[in-house]
This record gives sequence, structure tokens and C-alpha cells, in this order.
Amino acid sequence: MRIRLAATGFGVVMMAGVLMGCGPQKPGETDVLNVSAKLPAGLPAPVMDWRVVTSGVDRAHRTMSTLTANDAAIFYTGVGKYPAGSALALTTWAQREDPHWFGARIPGGFASVELVTFAKGADGQTTATYRRFVGDPVHEVIGAADAEARKAAILGMRNAEMP
Repeated sequence: MRIRLAATGFGVVMMAGVLMGCGPQKPGETDVLNVSAKLPAGLPAPVMDWRVVTSGVDRAHRTMSTLTANDAAIFYTGVGKYPAGSALALTTWAQREDPHWFGARIPGGFASVELVTFAKGADGQTTATYRRFVGDPVHEVIGAADAEARKAAILGMRNAEMP
């Protein structure tokens, strides 16, 4: 009888130890935040502080992008006529597997920010300027051959429709 009680007591202590060891642990920064998708310092505008216009995935290149607009531009997206001071930014990331959701893909490393800004020219007309930024540390790509096509593609993006 004594041996059974001792064994039972030992089992209770062991079970309590196992259960206490399985308790919740404080998640680390990488468990809560997607730190690999952080934008590099040195971008010319706070593009992630702007309002989201739309987003998309390019499966062929395994990237995902978010189009944001500053307050001056947000009501003109997709219309085509922006006032001076307007700015749009298409931020692109490489995709990576989501460690918390099987089969899901999330933003990985920063790929680029494409910025279209509007200003009044010497003739009084509002014109759009395209700039592209890549790398970490970030640097501007000068003289991109596809600059006009990329500018047209960004300006042609429509607002996301929410049900």
C-alpha cells in the first residue's frame, strides 16, 4: 500500500512538472512581427504611413505589392488627374512562406519602392515624375528604361473594392 501511494505521489509531481513546462511562453519579436519585410531607412517618403489603395501578387516573379497614396492623392486614384503635391508609392516585397499558416505566403525581403509624385512645372501644368528605389541601404535607380511604362502602370491601378 505504501509503495502505491509513493508511486502515485511521484506521478502527480511529474505530471504537474510536465504541465507547467507546457505553459504559454512569451512570443519573440519574430513570432509577432514580420521583421524581414521591414522597409530600409532612407526612403524619400513615409510610404507605409499613407493610405492603402490596392495590393496584388505577381505569382510569376514571386512578389507582392501594396499601392499607397498620400492624403493629396487618395481621392484621385484611378481617375487620372492628380493635383500638385499628390504622391503614389508601389512597395514590392519578395514572397516567403508563412511559418504560422501552412500554404500561406507573406512579404519577405524588401524589393523596391516606385514613387510617382506630382508637381507644377514652369508652364503651370501638373506633371508626374517616376522614381524607383531598391536595396538596403536604399538607393535610387537612375534612368530606368521602363520608367514611363511603370509610371503608366501605377497610375492605371484602381482602388480595391470592398464588399
